Amino acid sequence: MKLTRRHILGSLCMPVFAPAVLAGWKSRPGLTFSGFDQSGSAYQRYLNVWARYHAGETVDDKEATSLLEHPESFKERRDLHPTAKSFGVFTSCTPHRDVFYDCLNFNLRWLTALDNPDPSLPPIHQRGQLYSWQWSFWGRAALELYEATGETRFLDILVGAAHNVMAARDDMHGVIDENQKRIVKSWGSVISFGGPKMRGTDITATGLIALPILQLANRLSARGELDDEIAGLAQKLAPSFDEYEMFYVDLPKFDAGCYRYAFIPQAIDPTNHINAFGASLVELHAFTKEPRHLEKARKLLNFYRGSMVVDTDGAISTPYEQDPDFKKRPKSEFFWKMTVSAELPLALARHGLIVKEEEMIGIARTYADVIMADPSGINTMTRRSDPARPIDFTKPLASQTPEYQSYVPMIAAGLFFVDRERRIGEKLLQYMLHYPQWFTNGLFSGGGVAMLARAYSLRRGFRL
Repeated sequence: MKLTRRHILGSLCMPVFAPAVLAGWKSRPGLTFSGFDQSGSAYQRYLNVWARYHAGETVDDKEATSLLEHPESFKERRDLHPTAKSFGVFTSCTPHRDVFYDCLNFNLRWLTALDNPDPSLPPIHQRGQLYSWQWSFWGRAALELYEATGETRFLDILVGAAHNVMAARDDMHGVIDENQKRIVKSWGSVISFGGPKMRGTDITATGLIALPILQLANRLSARGELDDEIAGLAQKLAPSFDEYEMFYVDLPKFDAGCYRYAFIPQAIDPTNHINAFGASLVELHAFTKEPRHLEKARKLLNFYRGSMVVDTDGAISTPYEQDPDFKKRPKSEFFWKMTVSAELPLALARHGLIVKEEEMIGIARTYADVIMADPSGINTMTRRSDPARPIDFTKPLASQTPEYQSYVPMIAAGLFFVDRERRIGEKLLQYMLHYPQWFTNGLFSGGGVAMLARAYSLRRGFRL
């Protein structure tokens, strides 16, 4: 199976251990797949209802509302938005927690279980790209749902999957990173970026794969719920972040830093890759209290800042790639790339560190006033001065390639900035009410990002 990020979206110890560790939880086993049956699950029933609406069939209101976390929202929205059809109302309403659970329970087992015989999956030690762009978001969705509901079943599947992911790391299997010519404490894949196939690891995989585990440890610590098992998982991640020093480029002139691309070392890694790694460095610092991790994240943030283009209203965009002298002003990244670039400022803001509030507001305005400016579609570019690359929701789905269709639900990631700009939520609601066909399976598509955003919405009470 040839893996690229595009394909995936379409489908030891630390010397300082700061958090208090509480005993009392029984160690959870890794998730298994054998004998797992999802037939008749709430998730399958949700997909069935969504598909019937999409096909133009009539669905009984009771059947539809039984699959919603807030059934009353269905009638309220239909009354408030009389031009919206039941399909749109259903798509806009938060699915029931059982729907989320059944979806995650299946997907996390399918992706991470060592006993899954699915021939479409690469061997367990070659799933780095899959873990990066699926587990990273599914795992964090489970964390949001645990905090939203208090139900330990979400925690259990998250920790079980985390055990599987950690057991898949390259050093657990003695496999070589062909690029670095050594065993790297990260997660490799056999991939190709316009050249010959190569098995290797990179900062993107390390950063994204680590995020659910580090966020879990930090958020449970804040709640007084951290135990030895979860703290141990987080501890084992720490060595992974020192594995890419050979690619780090310090830029003292700009008080910044960046990374060369592991697979194309003459090039600087794309912005979203660097920021994914930086986000996990922030979480690692919060876990270990080691200043060096925050210092590295600070320099990565300054590289991000040096790439920023700020519009007259404060809307912020960055290019997909930047050079270490900041001489280039290439076109802006696509909004689905910005979703990952935003991981770094979001992580810093979550811990009240370094990032400026005007920068967070600027990203929020990019969502509200650049990407979501048109009430009947979205602009996939994140800078006004770039030629727009629109997705027109008034046109048939076939007007866009399957790839571009798959990106649309990722617009829900704007919800992470809704505290800075409430219009993001209002516009997303209107899109889903009136153009539900573009939000496949009610945000259960989109590489996992959309489901994470919807789980975040449930925790925050946005009802989206």
